[in-house]
Amino acid sequence: MKRLNAKGMKVLKSCHLLLVMVWVVGVIAMAILYLLKPESSDELYMTLKIILFIDWVLVIPGALLTIIVGIIYGIFTNWGFFKHRWILVKWVVSVVVILVGTFYYSPLLEEALEIADRTRDIALHDPLVISNMTQAFISASLQGLALMILVVISVFKPWKKKSK
Repeated sequence: MKRLNAKGMKVLKSCHLLLVMVWVVGVIAMAILYLLKPESSDELYMTLKIILFIDWVLVIPGALLTIIVGIIYGIFTNWGFFKHRWILVKWVVSVVVILVGTFYYSPLLEEALEIADRTRDIALHDPLVISNMTQAFISASLQGLALMILVVISVFKPWKKKSK
């Protein structure tokens, strides 16, 4: 398989860093927005709408494109997919974060938004909305922490090459 030259590696690394930044900042922004204490139904609805917007515009594209760039790294560079433990850890954690976001976090957000839209002022005190927002805050915070740990792993590249 043809490998990337030095310039290609720099372009790929730049893309990877920018996409990871978009993904991480999006997840952290979502977690921070859950800390707002809406005082009206309109504030609650708009907070949830903004969080959903960040999810669709920053987090989802950032995550998917980061994975695509990771696949390109694995195929066209000497890093490979399973050559180093730290790369394997990054793959596993990244996939887990995406799966949790897709199948746990997003449904909580969408359900809270739907209730807020439908019930308006009642939603401010709706136990399901409050529970969903609390769980979504915890989920977004843990995902943000996991992604920041992956950035640190990428910088320090711990663990030696996997033994064969």
